[in-house]
Amino acid sequence: MKRHLLHAASAFTCIGLVAGCGGGDDTAKAGATGKATPKASASAAPGPVYGGAALPGLSRKPVWTVKTGAVKGCPGDPVQRATSRVIGDKAQTCVLGDAVVLTEDTTTYPDNTGGTPEEYRFRARLFDAATGRERTSVEVEIPGSGWSSERDLVPAEFFRISQWKDGTPALLAVDGDETPASGLKKASVRTTYTMYAPSGEKLGSSAYDGEDRTDLTVEAGHVRLDEDNDSGSYAPLGGGATVQVQDRWEKHAPIGPGFGYRVETSLADFHVSGQRLQVSDRLTGKDLWNTEGVALPAAVAAQTEAGDKAAASLFPLTGDRGLLAWGLKDDPYDALLTVVDLKTGRTLVEGPKTYLDPNDAHEPVVAVSPDGKSVVTQFGGGAVAWSTETGKELWRQEKDEQDIEPVALPTADVLYTFVGDTGLAALDMRTKKILATDLAPDTPLNDEIDVLERTSDGHTVMATSEGVFVFAADKA
Repeated sequence: MKRHLLHAASAFTCIGLVAGCGGGDDTAKAGATGKATPKASASAAPGPVYGGAALPGLSRKPVWTVKTGAVKGCPGDPVQRATSRVIGDKAQTCVLGDAVVLTEDTTTYPDNTGGTPEEYRFRARLFDAATGRERTSVEVEIPGSGWSSERDLVPAEFFRISQWKDGTPALLAVDGDETPASGLKKASVRTTYTMYAPSGEKLGSSAYDGEDRTDLTVEAGHVRLDEDNDSGSYAPLGGGATVQVQDRWEKHAPIGPGFGYRVETSLADFHVSGQRLQVSDRLTGKDLWNTEGVALPAAVAAQTEAGDKAAASLFPLTGDRGLLAWGLKDDPYDALLTVVDLKTGRTLVEGPKTYLDPNDAHEPVVAVSPDGKSVVTQFGGGAVAWSTETGKELWRQEKDEQDIEPVALPTADVLYTFVGDTGLAALDMRTKKILATDLAPDTPLNDEIDVLERTSDGHTVMATSEGVFVFAADKA
């Protein structure tokens, strides 16, 4: 997915356009007892005015904005990073359910000395997506020395978007502490992992001692403590019995809610692809299905001789549904797109055909509408839009057309995309008609964040070098 570059380095200032954002200096330290501190409304200077063209499907003006001065950004996005082909990608997301989350660096650095501060202080601020009201802020403190970690010392490494145990979105905050040596007592370090709901409520917290506990992985409200062969021991945040969970293959995109599914394949790639796919439940370890044991779609079966194996590639879609692309041998297109039940492998919908080369350097793109009923796929050979309910093809990129690179479907009716040299454009999702082109705002977009992100309550977030702009869906 195409992004634009923004180099930046300081704090957000919350400013409302239609509705005021919160104010005050209270923070809740990650790992502290109770909830993060709610924010009361406060007056603020006017926020930045959006300088871009009208965005089809969205309100003409943002419902609220946040001014950014050399911005640090938003929490880290492990899912986006896992699906990226760019090594070292620092993907971020500003969306947490129905909240917008912004991060800032509040560290006091030594003046012009290039030295290490006594401590690093990072803050995450959660805003109501509809009103811009600040619900809460969470602060973490990291010792400048004595507490070691492989994380870069930036907010996106200590605030991550994740999920709670029930699959709902949650913000992970990582806090470090160091106790100096005293007498016969050695120096010690402690790391606290805490998760917060979009409302700002503290969901659970666990602290671990030792330098080997400073960089633990957190999934589905659980912390990975110990590794085994192809699995790990996960402890629930806040206490409870540990569970053994299968590993994903390295760099594979997370598939399914919660711990999701493991997909073993004869050809490991950034997405799951190969002559045989074996899908299992990561939490129970139970093998669920494989592509040799399920009924082949008719178009695939017609081209697969007895004893042959049909190649397939599996991509995330929504919930327990996956997008399974079956290879075709004797067709102008290379794959048949289908929707499958991830628990059983049963084909739910047979979709259109598309070009798909698992070894292509192009990053696979799957843009899903908010209601999950339509999708645009682009695997390097042209975009195809289709219905995930009926399999009906809506349109496809023709050979004589410019490249259509999907960006987002903030509403079910409008697809945002990059089209050749015309820049950011909006297409009618049903007809492929161009609704508008040259939609990039008059200030550079943030390269770390997807161009348009959608909150669970239907608002759309755009981040630029000047500010973060939050739009409502167009009611027209």
